[in-house]
Amino acid sequence: MKAEGQRRLIGRDELRRRVPYSMVHLWRLEQRGDFPKRIPIGENRVAWDEAEVDQWIADRIRSGRKIQSPSRKRRQASEGEYD
Repeated sequence: MKAEGQRRLIGRDELRRRVPYSMVHLWRLEQRGDFPKRIPIGENRVAWDEAEVDQWIADRIRSGRKIQSPSRKRRQASEGEYD
């Protein structure tokens, strides 16, 4: 159990298990401000704030559920569900 206010850092291996993108794509998202920034923790080592990554994942799930797939839209349109 984490103490109040304690943050956990996750490394690349853990990040790759949670997010199905290549490290290059994640770097691009970071550069655009669309993914949590990496935190330098050593000369050749970086990590990410677990809470920020979890929030990013939750936001993707929430926004993805609001988007209808094109095939569903076509099916609804052909069934007359759109006016």
